[in-house]
Amino acid sequence: MTADKLATRYELGLEHDRDYDGPLARFCAMLVDPDIGLPALRGFLRNDLPPERPDFHRILFLETTARLLGRKWVEDDCNFIDVTIATARLQEIIRAMSGEFREIQLRPATPHVLLVAPVGEQHTLMLHLLALLFDALGWTHRIVDGRTASGQKLESAIEQADIICIGWSNEQLRGAFTDLVETIRRVTPDRQAPIVAGGIAALDCVDFLVSLGIDCICDSIYSASRICECFYEFRKASQQAPGHGRTTAETAGNDWLAP
Repeated sequence: MTADKLATRYELGLEHDRDYDGPLARFCAMLVDPDIGLPALRGFLRNDLPPERPDFHRILFLETTARLLGRKWVEDDCNFIDVTIATARLQEIIRAMSGEFREIQLRPATPHVLLVAPVGEQHTLMLHLLALLFDALGWTHRIVDGRTASGQKLESAIEQADIICIGWSNEQLRGAFTDLVETIRRVTPDRQAPIVAGGIAALDCVDFLVSLGIDCICDSIYSASRICECFYEFRKASQQAPGHGRTTAETAGNDWLAP
């Protein structure tokens, strides 16, 4: 399968790929089964997914699983306890896989990404999945969740970031989202790091985000990671272009998400 076809498949979401119908159904059932432990869940991810796919597709599989569980919750096909158990086990898997991926040597000269949520945001699973994807690809990152997204800790994280990803799912936190963006602009007035936003609320409030100057709005961790790479490569190419004030619209380098 070519890289272009793979990219299209992952951008659409694995729930639209018939090869994943069976694995997704089995894995969702395994997540809420108290008799199945973490080793069995991780073994399933290693051995029972469609073969000959890039290693990072395991992370996209977890994202799709979380999305399907959320859909079942909304449609009353599963109860609150099942969703809570499944979310906790997904977090366990993320922590375990993060340690595995971080053993891989980091790529030289890669960007540092800040993953942050507005104050009060409680749904941060997708931010942690995006962080896991960056772990798999050798990028560095820092997560500042909705409990600590203020003060000196946040400002220090902003100063170190080349790219900023904001996860936003609760539309009632519109004011906190605005405060977060204003803090980012204030801390880095001369070095505007690109801001990428995602989450249910972000997708429902596109005009609002555009008015705040958000650079890109994404509907999946795969699209967010690809956009981050494009921003980074564009900045690299712009800095390397000869002449003052000259920029280039072409990105350099290879797609690190291609197999």
